[in-house]
Amino acid sequence: MTRRLLLSVSPGEVWAALVVADELIELRLLRTGAEPRTGDIFLGRVIRIRRELSAVLIDIGATRPGFLSGEDMLPADHFEEGQAVIVQVTKEARADKAAGVTTKLGVNDARRRSILSAAEKATPPSILEERNIAVVVALKEFVESPLDEIVVDDAVAFAEARAWLARNRPELTAVLSHHREKTSLFQTHGIGPSIDAALAPRLPLPDGGSLTIETLAAATFIDVDSGRGSAHATNLAGAALIARHIILRNLAGPIVIDFIGMKSRQDRQKLEEALAEGLADEPHLQLLGWTRLGHFELARKRKGVPLMELLFEPSTLGFVKRPLTVALEALRALQRQSEQTPGRRFGIRAHRQVAIALEFDAIRARRELEARLGYPIAITDNREERHTYDIVPITTGNYHGT
Repeated sequence: MTRRLLLSVSPGEVWAALVVADELIELRLLRTGAEPRTGDIFLGRVIRIRRELSAVLIDIGATRPGFLSGEDMLPADHFEEGQAVIVQVTKEARADKAAGVTTKLGVNDARRRSILSAAEKATPPSILEERNIAVVVALKEFVESPLDEIVVDDAVAFAEARAWLARNRPELTAVLSHHREKTSLFQTHGIGPSIDAALAPRLPLPDGGSLTIETLAAATFIDVDSGRGSAHATNLAGAALIARHIILRNLAGPIVIDFIGMKSRQDRQKLEEALAEGLADEPHLQLLGWTRLGHFELARKRKGVPLMELLFEPSTLGFVKRPLTVALEALRALQRQSEQTPGRRFGIRAHRQVAIALEFDAIRARRELEARLGYPIAITDNREERHTYDIVPITTGNYHGT
């Protein structure tokens, strides 16, 4: 069975898809936006001292300040508000938690001297060393398993991938290739529908039943609904699909499954076996068993942020795309439009929240795209719904960008 790693790169994002025998097995989204990543080193500024928590809040230029706890401080550390301090990110930010940082830098003496020299010339908050380029992070996650092909659809990311592989996994440079076709990488390999399914809250089962997956801050809840077949058959089909989507969606933490009610202990055991088989290659997963309410519980160690948490946020209407998600979609659309019509300039007209995301959370992605295109991207507001945007041609007379 051919194992392909597909890396699709667009402004601010890298989508990594592991495809085995033409079936999408794992999907990861890595963002290169304003939020810091594990290993990045910053010159930060102390903005608050929380003595009751033995913690310090550090402005590192992200959406929220970094959280420096007592156990992550060097013994000689003493802080005052406004003080500059060098910190390294140890835990990435989540929807409900700030990034964790430490003053105990994981660097050798030569690199620490280089970082100190850079800090002397910098003004906080500023990044001193970006250790995790998104395409390299994706490679690190997947190259430990056998790969027959690695395909990258961006020239700069292809060069970064080739350089990293040459240093760390030279035997894999022979299977690395650059996707240059006009058809998108994921479309070429036919995995678009599988990606749509990985983001859908409701999935059909073969006998007319369905699976509902809802990820909340505290846990993920999965409900199996009956169809035309027997409860046991629907549950077994649901168990197989649940196992696949736990991996595909990168679900983690507590996971609670509400199967269709069963009276037979033997039927329950077969369901456990089906889940165990589907998740046999997951080393950091525990099957916890049945609750008194008849739900099945399991827990999976967190490895990155689940797709739904990255892309969507809760609202009164259910889950809607985050402004940053729409902002990055708009940049991707603008890049495609520019590639299709060389020599033309384009801007983005979007809902105010999306426009704000383009000015702040997506500023690094926007600046990188502007550098590639050779012109500043004009951003204007519209009064449409938050998930809408338009790519508009720019002339000298209608340019009002920032």
